[in-house]
Amino acid sequence: MKGKLLFLCTDYYGLYKIFEEGFKKYSGCEVQTVLYKRYQYEKKSEKLLNFFSKNILRSDIKKVKASQRITAQLDAHYDHVFMICPDELLPKYLGEVTKRTENSAVYYWDGFDNFPKTIPTIKYFKRAFTFDPVDAKDYNINFITNFYFYEDRQKEYDYDLFFLATYDVRFPLIKKIAKALQEKGKKTDIRLYSPKKVELQEPLPNGITFIENPIPFDVTQEYMKKSRLILDIHKDIHRGLSFRIFEAMGLGKKLITTNPDVVNYDFYNPNNIFVWTDETEFLPADFLATPYEELPDDIYKKYSQENWVKTVLNIS
Repeated sequence: MKGKLLFLCTDYYGLYKIFEEGFKKYSGCEVQTVLYKRYQYEKKSEKLLNFFSKNILRSDIKKVKASQRITAQLDAHYDHVFMICPDELLPKYLGEVTKRTENSAVYYWDGFDNFPKTIPTIKYFKRAFTFDPVDAKDYNINFITNFYFYEDRQKEYDYDLFFLATYDVRFPLIKKIAKALQEKGKKTDIRLYSPKKVELQEPLPNGITFIENPIPFDVTQEYMKKSRLILDIHKDIHRGLSFRIFEAMGLGKKLITTNPDVVNYDFYNPNNIFVWTDETEFLPADFLATPYEELPDDIYKKYSQENWVKTVLNIS
């Protein structure tokens, strides 16, 4: 063992497990994972007190107590501290955590345009990384993509395309892409998460269903294994590449994406990746008919979970 690593993260559909697994496999450290948890009021009087504190004193008691609970769990020293969503801790406590190591690092998995409140946290870390190439340049921090964390070359499929997302403004585009696939005789399994019942003015297209409960990240992988194609519909506010693109790489599957930036990366191959634009009306028959082309070994390994972990921790 090379020491002890503290990993702090939010529990976003279980995504933290992917990072935790990577640290345990490739860091050579004993890993302590601490998830941010919202403080729940223990007494009704606390709620009234916090209302007064937030509006008059500009101090959020809930966040103070949540930060205190986290720091109370920690050791005095770590060989590495790695954080995602550092804004979940108040600045005072964030500083206390990063002082417990000589090797602190942070990963911003969302863009600063979307979460500007994370920008002031950069100064607390020795090394800062972001998946957004524009943020990296604008704030002089390290650019690193997401990574693939599961490898498989399954040849038996249950459907041609599986896609899981939240129900939002992307719905009309999702319907359009599903229709384009179905017109080619392809089977889709598209599941859109919405905690509230969705009222549509027209019947829901075949191959698209709404779900009331989110599907954990690791379970999603099992569905994706059974799909011939992977779909990635990025949000306009995002400039970096989503995990979905690298999941397709690790699974050796063709990708349909709406993110035009993908063509600027060294792994881009038009045989494997089709970029859907506002002008796209159909999917080329040769893209759907031809097999996936494996990447050169050096490029493929560059985007592995192992390489990502060793890069952000600065270990060999």
